[in-house]
Order: sequence, then structure tokens, then C-alpha cells
Amino acid sequence: MNKAFNGELLALARQTRKVSQPELVAALNGAVSQAQLSKIEHGQIQPDERLKEKLAQALQYRPDFFCNPVYQRMDPVSFHRKRKKLAARDREAIHGQSEVYRINLKKLLPSVELEARLPSVPAIDPDQFAGDIPKIALTVRQRWGVPRGPIKDLTKLIEDAGVVVVAFDFGTPLIDGFCQHAGDDLPPVIFINLKQPKDRYRFSLAHELGHLVMHQTPNPEQEVQANLFASELLMPTQEVRPQFYNLSISKFMELKLYWGTSMQALIYKAWQTGRISDRMFKYYNIEMAKRGFKTKEPIEWNGSAESPSTLSQLIATYTDELGYSVSDLSQLLGLLEDEITDLYQLAGKRKPHLRLVV
Repeated sequence: MNKAFNGELLALARQTRKVSQPELVAALNGAVSQAQLSKIEHGQIQPDERLKEKLAQALQYRPDFFCNPVYQRMDPVSFHRKRKKLAARDREAIHGQSEVYRINLKKLLPSVELEARLPSVPAIDPDQFAGDIPKIALTVRQRWGVPRGPIKDLTKLIEDAGVVVVAFDFGTPLIDGFCQHAGDDLPPVIFINLKQPKDRYRFSLAHELGHLVMHQTPNPEQEVQANLFASELLMPTQEVRPQFYNLSISKFMELKLYWGTSMQALIYKAWQTGRISDRMFKYYNIEMAKRGFKTKEPIEWNGSAESPSTLSQLIATYTDELGYSVSDLSQLLGLLEDEITDLYQLAGKRKPHLRLVV
């Protein structure tokens, strides 16, 4: 019995490939009209088997990818660390790819139990702390038993609390990350742009964690609150403030190497904590811009690789313990083998001679 074609997934596939309806119609050379395509995407008509094959081939998906009853989550418009210049097509492609990861998780998790090593991410309304965001960040550090000083591996810390961190190349530097709260039998997920400096990656990750902690319900101040949370989580005021003496560009470089945050974040923290005046804050910002450090800072943080592991361990369970080959995963997830290999870094995986029955 043929499964119903899910038009939402056709629209999703177009987003990931940055293909508009008119462009897809043109690529199919008259096999479907735009009116028909629109009706298919809205579930008003079902394509025949021949058209399914053509749609899948044009968009580089397996035909069975579209025969899944899952629904798309709305774009997390409230939870972004992004710039205003981000083009709509790029944003849709990034969120489309994140949905593919989410749908894959939905298929993969029933066979594997994720074990959290730390207490789960708490849900804290800022009003509970009278808007004291730094206090909320310190509460999270305390809940997870974080020692004094820099957080050596923020990615591991967050994943140990049951959050899935998905790092991939967003294809643009104009967006750093976004998150999804737990729901639909899935844990919280943070999507993070792999192609950003390590110090910015860490701040973006902490920013998104702030959303997961504080923003079950969005509010107009949430981006400012998430930044304050990230700053305090990574650089507790009580510890970093005494280090703001004999300040200079070189001193901010030294502090960056210790705390694993950007020079720009440290300069802001020094101003926020009253260790530099408004005039000096303006001076350091002008100096950073003059030297080109606002675009690319002169040194990289040399700490942890900050590499997510939950997703790779999940895939490894399928390939190493459950005996799945890349071809098997391709059939399970409805993706072409090349894309499976690319998404989950599976180059070199071969089909095993024996399969483990569980």
C-alpha cells in the first residue's frame, strides 16, 4: 500500500535546496504546473508515482522522504542570533536543513535512549528573579556544578544536560544559531553555525541556552536577556571584574585566551561592570574597528575543540551496534547516500557482513 505524499515535506525540500516553485516547475519541463505544485504542497492533490520520482530527482531526495506524516515546526523567529541583512531564502534554507535534522532525530531516537549526565535545563522565568539575568546564569552554573573560572567545554556541558547540539555550515556568516524547546517527544535542540570563530561559537551557544532556560514564552527583551545570560555564564562578574586592570588591547587578548570569549565581549563586560568609562568603551570600539578586529580578531581561543558528540554517537549506535550501513540509513531517513555521508561524516563506512538483531 502506497503511503500518502506529504506536501509539507516537498515545500521543505525546496527550501533546503533554495528552489522556488517557479524554478522547480521550470526544472521539471512541464511535468507539473505551478498551480498543481502549489496544490500538492498544500495537500489538496496527490502526485502519481511518476511525478513523485521526478520531484525527488529534481530536489535530490529519495521519493520515500516525502511519504512521512511528520509536520514542520514553525521557524523559531523568536530565537535567533542573526543579523538583519540575512536574506529570506538563506534563512529558509537554514531552517529547512534544521528541520531535516529534527525529522531524522524523530526517526532515530526510538531505538536509542539518550542518557543525561547532568540535571536537565531548568525553565526559569526572568520575573522569578526580578529580571536579574546574571543571577539566573549563576543559578544554572550552580545547578550543573560548574567550577569557578572559564567553562572548558561548553558544548559538552550542554549536551550532558540532555540538549542535542547540531553544528553544521549555515552557508552564511549572518546567522550564528537558534534553538528549539523540547517537544514532540524530542529533547531541546540547539542548531549552531559551524563556520564561526570558536569564541563566537561559545557565546552563540550560551545565548541559545539562555533562550532555552528563560524563554518558554517569548518577550520583547529576550535577545538582550540572552546576551546578558551568555556573558555571565561564560564570564561570571565576580570572577572577571577583578581582572579588568591595566587594560589595553593586548590585555583583552590575554583575557580572551583565558575565558574563551571574544575581545569584543570582554570589552563590553568591562564597561557593563563599571571597570571602564563610556569614553574608554567608545575608544576601545573605535580601536577595534580601526585595526580590523571587529571583523576578525587577531588571535583564536586555543581551548577545547567544542565539538558536539550526541548526534555522532547516535549515528554510531546505528552503524556500529545496530549494523546499519549508509545505504540502510539512506532508506530509513529518505535521503541520498551522499547526503547521509555529508550530514553525519560517514565517509568510509561500509555495509557490515553481519547484522545485529535487537
